[in-house]
Amino acid sequence: MKKINFIGVLCVILALMGASSAGAAILSNAPDYAFWYGASPTSAGMIMGYYDINGYNGLRYDNLVPGGTAELSTFPQTNAWDALVKNVIASQGHVNDFYIGPYAASGDDRITPPPYHNFNSLADFMGTSQDSVGNSNGTTTFYFWTDGAKFTAQDAFNYGVWNNDGMYGMLEYLKYTGYDAAQIYTELIKKPGMANGFTFDDYMAEIDAGRAVMIQVEGHSMFGYGYDAQNNLIYLHDTWGLGQHQMTWGGAYSGMNQWGVVVMELTGGTPSTVPEPTTMLLLGSGLIGLAAYGRKKFFKK
Repeated sequence: MKKINFIGVLCVILALMGASSAGAAILSNAPDYAFWYGASPTSAGMIMGYYDINGYNGLRYDNLVPGGTAELSTFPQTNAWDALVKNVIASQGHVNDFYIGPYAASGDDRITPPPYHNFNSLADFMGTSQDSVGNSNGTTTFYFWTDGAKFTAQDAFNYGVWNNDGMYGMLEYLKYTGYDAAQIYTELIKKPGMANGFTFDDYMAEIDAGRAVMIQVEGHSMFGYGYDAQNNLIYLHDTWGLGQHQMTWGGAYSGMNQWGVVVMELTGGTPSTVPEPTTMLLLGSGLIGLAAYGRKKFFKK
């Protein structure tokens, strides 16, 4: 078991399923949120915000951000809960109980479970900053299979790590807001010699299907919402700075190597008359844990 502590371009709007992997595709109305008490819940918050704004597969998911429509941005950052999505990412109750000291501090939880407040945010359900599951302030634990197989929510439950797995916590938040997932899993990116693993083609298929992806690098979690097929690029929001950023698939971002993804497909939405979200086809290429059976490792974010 290994544990790592993290802290004019011409465009044509296409129908969602018509996005072509021959060029570059970007999901429209993609949120851009500033780091808020943890990169992993912030990135998960962008995923929830994206579906709250756009829906998915013809259905509405507008309770993912209770109280109104998710904001498109929380930049410039302030210390106030001045956006609905900040309460989704990490509520005041979460911070008051689990994030009393500075970033990366441990041993500062107000109490050992149960907490004073009822869990109501991604950081709560994902175990972020909680000493009781071994997470210092701002960190979250993710489990994965070292052979590249999908580590599913069922796996987390079966092997008794559901209580401190960030991916499982995302599913718990979905259920808390009244929805569910047809699938949700963490998976290593495929490397030479691996029988399994998540590929760039898999990533492009997720984007073409209208699904955002959490990008995991060694030290950070980010929100993947587009690609450039010709140059093997991921378009992302990184929680650190406003605007579109990019990295090479399987490469490094700010010196941190990509190791995996978290993928989620929603179910349980309500019928919608809102048009399907779109992708943009960009023409041209110049646009800018538990070691059960010896198979699992985990990273902290």
